This record gives sequence, structure tokens and C-alpha cells, in this order.
Amino acid sequence: MFKKHQQTAIVLVVSILFFGIPFITSPDLQNNPSFFSSLIFYKRCIETLIIVVYFYLNYFLFVPYFYHKKKYILFIVVSVFFLLIAVKLPDLIITNEQIHCALTAQNPDYKGRGPRPEMPFFMEFLIDKNAYQFYLALSIGILLKTNQYINGMQQDMLKSEVSYLKAQINPHFLFNTLNSLYALSLVKSDDAPNAILKLSSIMRYVVTESSKEKVSLKSELDYISDYIDLQKLRLTMNTQIDYKIFGSVENQTIAPLLFIPIIENCFKYGVNQTENVVIKIHISVDNNEILLKTFNKKVAKNISELEKTETGIINTQKRLDILYLNKYKLNIENTDTDYKVQLKINLK
Repeated sequence: MFKKHQQTAIVLVVSILFFGIPFITSPDLQNNPSFFSSLIFYKRCIETLIIVVYFYLNYFLFVPYFYHKKKYILFIVVSVFFLLIAVKLPDLIITNEQIHCALTAQNPDYKGRGPRPEMPFFMEFLIDKNAYQFYLALSIGILLKTNQYINGMQQDMLKSEVSYLKAQINPHFLFNTLNSLYALSLVKSDDAPNAILKLSSIMRYVVTESSKEKVSLKSELDYISDYIDLQKLRLTMNTQIDYKIFGSVENQTIAPLLFIPIIENCFKYGVNQTENVVIKIHISVDNNEILLKTFNKKVAKNISELEKTETGIINTQKRLDILYLNKYKLNIENTDTDYKVQLKINLK
């Protein structure tokens, strides 16, 4: 949005310059008290108006619909047509002879230049000041619109990549939670209905919130809490979950589904039904910064390629680069026995 307003401001500044420069730099403005009621003033108004009208047509119509769509012949034809208008039309409306006669009538002692001598047709398009202004309007219109076009393409690519990365995360998460439900159903646990409610809440969040650019931090943490509660239902007494939230989460927003791949890793690699293990998940909020710390022992055995979650971590890093470039720090300590992650994000 900021870039869009910035581009609009540039277009308006260029328009003002086109209107102002011919008058500000004119020696007649300083030497002739009746400049604003003279034919010279009216002619320059016509010249400038033609250039500004062409600039807007070129910026909003010709460049996007002809130049960027590679209709170069049509773009050249239109440009040449308006070049002819810019160079010839002002002289047809107010001729140099009329200006010379008007100045002579006002001041019999006027010794200014007479009518401009005839010159070869093509030379006018090389030395005429209106032609220079036209080429300037043409160039600026192409540069500004092309810059806007490139920025728009980059934004579309970023949005597409974020959507793609989310699509990779969500099915993987659902796969893991369905495995948990399957384990509960095998033992006919009384916790199964509660687990289904948790899964329903999680799926609702994924479906309705994950498409948003930002969600409330409280909603994101509620989603994580539901996920952890769902995981607890399938764990034995051997696994201790140290999950804590510090600080105020009100009035804060964050991109959705950033933390869950990291937390998934804790349960995927840090759980072994025959060993005593601790999984630590600490989230602290301090003003505009949020810090996630996780720790788990690498005790899981025989994890298949389908179940591995390294892809989720890689995708999270890509999303962080897109959404929080230069506003996050991610440290991962991966040893033979332990896995520790520390992620700090500036939410401002």
C-alpha cells in the first residue's frame, strides 16, 4: 500500500513539474508585467496541457496496455501521433506571427524576434522544446509504470510462495493429528471425544485463519495450546511437557502457522514411550517482540521419510524471509542427542 501511494505521489510531482518549469524558467515572466494575459502565456498553457494529458494517458493506458503487452507497433503509432500533436497543435492554435504582432501592437519599440523561419519537417522533432518535453514525458511514464509493474509482479510472487508454503504445512499437520486420533481410537480412550473437539477447533483455525496475512497473537497461541493438548492425550507418563507463555499477548498480531512446524518437531523427534524425556516449549512476549524457545532430546526411533518434518522448518525459514525480513533471528542447535530452537520476531 505504501509503495502504491508513493508511486501516486511521484506521478503528481511530475505533473506539477511539467506545469511549473516552462513558466518558472521563462525570462518573459520576469520582464513582462502582463505576461499572464499574453498570447505567450496562453500558448504555453496549451503546450503544457498537451504534454500533461499525454503523460497521464501514457502512464495509465499506453504503457500498461500496449508497451507491457508487447504491442510495440501500436505503442509507436500512438506515440508518434501524440508527438505530432505536441509539436504542431500549439502553433496551429496560436501562431508565432500572432504573438509577434500582438507584442508589436503593445509596444511599438518592441524589437524581439520575428516569426520563426521555416525549417525541414523532421528538424522540428529534434530541436523543438515541446518535442523535448514529450520525450521526457514518454520516458518517465515508461520508467514509472515499469517499476510499478515489476513491484506488482514481485508482490504476487511473494504471495504465491507464501500460499504454497502454507499449503505444504497444513496437510502435514493434519496428517500428524490424525495419527494421534488413530492411536486413541485403537485403545478406545475416553479422551477421544475431547480430542475430536480439539482437532475440530484446530482445523477451523487452519481453514479460516491461515489465508490471512496476520492474525491475533492470542488466536495463534490458542491454536498452539490446542495442538499441544491434543498431543498430550497420546503421551505416556514418561513424557513431561513444559509449556509456558510469558508476557501479555493482547493487541499483538503475527503471521499464522509460523511456530507449529517447530513445535511439531519436538513431538516427532522428542517422544519415546520407553524413555523419560522432557519437551520444553516456552513463548515470551515483551512489547513488540516474541521469543519461542524449544528443546527436546532426539529419542524417536525409526522415523520414516514421510513422517519427517525438516521440510516444515525449511518452509518456516522461507516464510520468515518473506514476511519478517531483517526482523527475526532464528538459531537452531542440532546435535546428535539434542535439538534446540530459538526464534525471536519483531512484531512491530
